[in-house]
Amino acid sequence: MKKKVESFISSKIDQGYYSGSQVLIAQKGNVLVDLCHGYMTYNTKDPSEKVNPGTLFNIESITKVMATLPLAFRLIQDGNLSLENRVIDFIPEFGTSDLKKKITILDMLNFTGGIPLDDPSGCLEAALDNNQEKAWDLHFSQELKTQPGKKVFYSDVSCRIFGKILERIMGRDLDIASKELIFDPLGMNDTMFNPFDKKRCAATGISECGRVLRGELVQDLEHYMGEILGSDGLFTNARDMFKFSSMLLKSSKNNGKNILEEKTIDKMIGKITNSHVSETATSYLHYILSGPKVWFWESAYSPYSFFGERVSQKAIGKLGGAGTFLLIDPQYDLVVVYLTNYGQPENTLIGDNSWNKFQNELDMMGLCNLVIENLPG
Repeated sequence: MKKKVESFISSKIDQGYYSGSQVLIAQKGNVLVDLCHGYMTYNTKDPSEKVNPGTLFNIESITKVMATLPLAFRLIQDGNLSLENRVIDFIPEFGTSDLKKKITILDMLNFTGGIPLDDPSGCLEAALDNNQEKAWDLHFSQELKTQPGKKVFYSDVSCRIFGKILERIMGRDLDIASKELIFDPLGMNDTMFNPFDKKRCAATGISECGRVLRGELVQDLEHYMGEILGSDGLFTNARDMFKFSSMLLKSSKNNGKNILEEKTIDKMIGKITNSHVSETATSYLHYILSGPKVWFWESAYSPYSFFGERVSQKAIGKLGGAGTFLLIDPQYDLVVVYLTNYGQPENTLIGDNSWNKFQNELDMMGLCNLVIENLPG
């Protein structure tokens, strides 16, 4: 399998889709492939820029399932948060309409709160002026896109607000809480928000405002809001993602390092949670926005899944918009981590063409199919 994966990655680099990658594949707690290939930046042969096991990648939305979601379920486990709680129980200023006052934690976890995908008008300008209070007020006061509980609609705005809920309950920022409650207990020493050493990070291009994207988030708004958010923000590597995934699969080889009770893990990665309102995907973008989900995870067994047709019905996955992927398939006891510095698609969530190109060039589907076809035994 290793040679086939190496050939797959080399082909992508040779075609110029990205300059560097890490791939880690594990089954039953055993690492089958642990690959570093290429360079952290384009157009270089500098040995110091080679991707190595310690290279950090911007995992963008995978933050939602590696920080935001486990923190939420830790609070639920400890009795400090309930799915029936309303957003206004923690953020009273969110309740700017009767409909918004009804939105629950369950809605927020299922992307059924009706909160828009589009960033609030004027928010970037406020963030650029370093007016964080105004930027958050605009988030809390934004009008709904749809009626709560009626439609699945993926939204970074919703996840930012949800992250703020968690911070208010815990009394500390997400970076501190996730380090204390998730990363340190699991030995994930290379997982962090706002990495200090930017040279360890794979570069992902230039932002719309002209920032060089190395150790910084792609979206300018999220950068100027501080990069510690419930939507995006984590930088990490494949080996740390394997440690996290092993915890979810309750692997005997993670030295018993579980941050959550077994029943909590089962609830967090179990059955589809939005089946009553999710839609059958008709495109890759539709799959992301309104397809079947297990909380913030995508159901990997779905039309237009990024994860191929050979995964089991229990498989879950998450993609990061800068070109990173995580697949966990409990039936195969399988973890696939695929990290690249592809960079954010143009017109990220505006139309299908960019996401079709994103999928076709990165081809997580092809990698997952290759892996499952070549599993031992």
